Amino acid sequence: MRKPFAGAGSPFSSASSVDAWTAEADVVSLPRLDEIGALTRPTNIGTTYAEQEYRALGEEQLASWAAEGEQAARAHVMRARGLERAATVKEMLLVHQEGAVRQARDDYQQAARVLGPDVRREVGAKVRYWVCWPLLVVGDSAGILMSAVAFGDAPSVALGVAVAAGMAAGCSGLIGAEVKHLRNARARQRDPETLSEEEFRFRRLFSGSPDKGLGLVGLVSVVSLLVVALLAVGVFLLRGSLEGAASGLTFGCLAAATALGSFLLGYHAADEVADLLSGYKKRASQAEARLRRLAGDRAIRQRAAADAAARSVYAEHAARGQAAAKRVESLNWRIQRNNPQVLGHGFPAHERTGVGRRVRSESNGYIGNGAR
Repeated sequence: MRKPFAGAGSPFSSASSVDAWTAEADVVSLPRLDEIGALTRPTNIGTTYAEQEYRALGEEQLASWAAEGEQAARAHVMRARGLERAATVKEMLLVHQEGAVRQARDDYQQAARVLGPDVRREVGAKVRYWVCWPLLVVGDSAGILMSAVAFGDAPSVALGVAVAAGMAAGCSGLIGAEVKHLRNARARQRDPETLSEEEFRFRRLFSGSPDKGLGLVGLVSVVSLLVVALLAVGVFLLRGSLEGAASGLTFGCLAAATALGSFLLGYHAADEVADLLSGYKKRASQAEARLRRLAGDRAIRQRAAADAAARSVYAEHAARGQAAAKRVESLNWRIQRNNPQVLGHGFPAHERTGVGRRVRSESNGYIGNGAR
């Protein structure tokens, strides 16, 4: 009898092959020695050669389809293995980043819970500051640039001087933030012994030096006023020499007003507690953004896709191998049914049918293993 073959041309890979094997099984005949009248399988007949052959054919199908699955999944397994190192490193970083995100989020929530009542800056004040402060600097620079060009300076030189003077006017008003910080620090000041365990972590915000920094802030304030005075006098002299004293005085006052406006803007937007909370929130947001980038890393995604594809290929070929083995097993029973003169029409009622005659499905080592 013709032996089956395995591999790409597996006998049960198409309906036509199944029909061919069924036809072949139909013509299998066991030689009859003499007539028997028993309807059950004779007890003196063990496992026939035909049964042994078809059991082996069924086991061959399991191994054959497993080999085809290995071949079909090889590209996916190789791709997954090639990405193993990069994906492992990314996953290690991902684990650490998850801890960093939790820590940053806990720090922000604790700070917001403890320091929230001490926030003094209204919503939107910081946005107004970053919109208005550049406008003050640009406006002051424009007035000085126009005067310098009219005075006869080269435009490139005049532009540098004007920008520097405008920045000086804007920065001279930054002392307003320090003044506001001192005021808020006085309002927050508490005895360290009265601080709760959570508040003690931020004890710096609830205590200060004996003079509350007045000496240093006073020195910086004097320097800022000196910058304002120099700008006003400089613009007055420059414009006055070109357009008269009235014009010089007007533009000098405008330059001083720019610096004072920067002071008021900084005073209005300053809040050390709000800045601290904003820093904690930004840190948490940055940690979460990095976590999302790591979670969506290409190496991790591609390895997962390759593993899933390999597992699917293994599962498909394992199932096809089981189906093919069952088909061979059914043909084994078909042969016995077609030869009742030798094997009878069935097993005795007291015997467990099929014991020792079924194809062992566990012989396929690939079932359920997936990508290994």
